Amino acid sequence: MLHKRSVILSHSGKQHSYHVAKALLDLGYLKTFYTSSYIASRAIQQLAQKNEWSSLSRRFLPGLGGNYVHSAFKYEIKELLYRKIKGNNQRTNELVVKRDVQFDTDLSKKLGSLSYDLFWGFQGSSRNCLQVSNDLGKETVCEMTSAYLPFAKKMLQEEAELHPEWADSIDVGYFPSYYEERLLEEPIIAKKIIAISTFLKHTLVQEGVAADKISVVPLGFDVNNIPFVPETSSVDNRPLRLLYAGKITQHKGIKYLLEAIKQFSKKDVELYIIGNVYGSGEAFRRYKDQYVYQKGISQKDLFNAYSRYDALVFPSIMEGFGLVTVEAMGAGLPVITTPNTNAAELLVNGKNGFVVPIRDTAAIAAAIGNMRAMTNTEFQEMRQHARHTALQYSWDAHTARIASFLKK
Repeated sequence: MLHKRSVILSHSGKQHSYHVAKALLDLGYLKTFYTSSYIASRAIQQLAQKNEWSSLSRRFLPGLGGNYVHSAFKYEIKELLYRKIKGNNQRTNELVVKRDVQFDTDLSKKLGSLSYDLFWGFQGSSRNCLQVSNDLGKETVCEMTSAYLPFAKKMLQEEAELHPEWADSIDVGYFPSYYEERLLEEPIIAKKIIAISTFLKHTLVQEGVAADKISVVPLGFDVNNIPFVPETSSVDNRPLRLLYAGKITQHKGIKYLLEAIKQFSKKDVELYIIGNVYGSGEAFRRYKDQYVYQKGISQKDLFNAYSRYDALVFPSIMEGFGLVTVEAMGAGLPVITTPNTNAAELLVNGKNGFVVPIRDTAAIAAAIGNMRAMTNTEFQEMRQHARHTALQYSWDAHTARIASFLKK
């Protein structure tokens, strides 16, 4: 087993890396967490919490700071400002790529002077550090958060060709050649890989990465921040309220859901969509009579909104994990989703939701129909099962899974 406080964790953005860092700290392994826009000062953390400054509170986790965190806003500030003014576009993506590469390059030059046993980097911003750490004789881990690039490009290109009217909503994953090269090489260079879902592991193995170097460590969610109502109003005499939450893009299989919902009367089923539209939105607007739409809201507002709906439908073509599914289940919402998400970790078909094949409108409609046909007693039982499953994926449970991984 590794000596305590021997892990350097590195990620040039956020994602769930803050929780990984906190887990390593709580377990006694963390030496330093290197990142970009993190508020390491405990005094500022306390001030932000006291005054409820939400914009700052998103940039730290209580209890993680001080000398354990080395943050450098310089890598991300240009990108943050540009996104604030122009939103998400190709130029924003270019800034993300440059940030990842520069952050990795700079940290890799420091590693020779640092004392550590294991380097743990995140996909996209760790290629050089992984190689340098290998050369120094250290253990190395690459945490993969999205499907392996060759698999992802094929899937998304297929989707764009199947539904050209939605193609402008799909980011087919084309990066500069130098960045694609690092995305391909990182899981090859790393001695060990963490995949955040069984499906993500599948994308790696299918493209030739050795299965025996991959460990699946599913994500957690904020159990205490998502309200749970033990029993909702009866579904016997009202429409079933379905929620889709996330980016409005064919990457998430939104067309298949919109086609499926056509088969139901609004007195039986209502569809509510929350999220920001990607691309022109022209194809999405063609279905405007099928849904009630609200643009993207904050995470806190979404957590509070879950209780207004009965179930989540998330027919994604491909996800690294799909955190919205476990969050919704935490609020007691059964989930209809595809195997290309975290379904392998979360769902028992017909018990806490339904698993449907990708690109299958008929299967989505059948799952909705099965849910609509349930008695209120059966539906409330499914809600309880969804909640029970979600509780197994708290951030505390994620910490326990990291401990198990490190002990190996």
